[in-house]
Amino acid sequence: MMPTHACSANVLNHMVRFIHTSDWQLGMTRRFLSPEAQSRFTDARIQAIRTIGELARARDAGFVVVAGDVFESNMVERQIVLRALEALRDASVPFYLLPGNHDPLAAGSVFTSQTFITNRPPNVTVLDGTPISVAPDVTVLSSPWRSKRMTEDAIASVYAAAAGIEGVKIVVGHGQVEPLAPDPERADIIRMAAANEALASGAVHYIALGDRHSRTSVGDSGRVWYSGAPEPTEYRETDPGQVLDVTIDGDEVHVEACRVATWRFVEQKAAMEGSADIARVKTYLDGLPSKERTILNLGFEGTVSLQVAADLDAAIDDFRPLFAAIERRASDNQLVIIPDEMDFSGLGLTGFASSAVDELGTLATLPGAPGSEARDAVGLLYRLARGAA
Repeated sequence: MMPTHACSANVLNHMVRFIHTSDWQLGMTRRFLSPEAQSRFTDARIQAIRTIGELARARDAGFVVVAGDVFESNMVERQIVLRALEALRDASVPFYLLPGNHDPLAAGSVFTSQTFITNRPPNVTVLDGTPISVAPDVTVLSSPWRSKRMTEDAIASVYAAAAGIEGVKIVVGHGQVEPLAPDPERADIIRMAAANEALASGAVHYIALGDRHSRTSVGDSGRVWYSGAPEPTEYRETDPGQVLDVTIDGDEVHVEACRVATWRFVEQKAAMEGSADIARVKTYLDGLPSKERTILNLGFEGTVSLQVAADLDAAIDDFRPLFAAIERRASDNQLVIIPDEMDFSGLGLTGFASSAVDELGTLATLPGAPGSEARDAVGLLYRLARGAA
């Protein structure tokens, strides 16, 4: 359980409990996934909706707020929309969906499409900026994106409206906050001074944010949170795959993270010096659980012969069918391959192929791009020759 935080506002006399989530990005694709793995990746994001509903019911949460980017885009396939709405219907609890920068409430919005309108279950409400009473003395205020770009603080406009409403006020917004933004001077940045003032005055009791895929508490109030994405989307996210169970009890706020993810992104970098290290790599790969839901990026450093590099490739290829994906990003690969005479001595190369090996072997010792390209070429030639031998 995370810390409890009090507010200087007048004490409220009732308790509110809800689930805060965001950045579902239903319909998201990843280039490194095979069609079969992509299908399962897509299904997991849909299934997360049902899991969130089950969690809400188990914890007696009255409703779920989704703080933007419900869909990957407004051009998402009709099947994704239909399956999402079916999952929302199955989840049973009330869901309040905020349009974000991926799926803004603009012309051609998925939320105003005939598919969405016709099939929207009664427990689903789109947050269009109108304050909504979600329970007695509980109001959700929102600031949806109406285009792909914001020209002002994404949620500042709701504070004045919140001040004139009695009871608990929950603001649902989407965008970057000042302390975490790479460019804090942008016009659309959420300013924490205004947010903290609204919280301290009691105009607002909790600010549910989306856009950042890593679960993050903003500031010291304990009342401004990014929930992070319920399923991870990249390697270097911080604590993704969770939703937040939020309780406003009188004048205190309790926030608890609840894991819902079934997939994961894993990065691993290893040193390679010789063939003995290949066994360590195989042991590591063999020991990873839930391989079919693991997207792995392998990086290596060190200097090896062509034979060791080829054997490493073969070992990794043996595991590829078991994983959702295995990547070897160039930026994370500092493995230097130096061909030696022993690499080609048993391949029986003659004529042009033998001459090419001699020339590439010389170029492979050069620094920079020419040497790297030559090492790649001689590695390919080695694998082809060994396969034909």
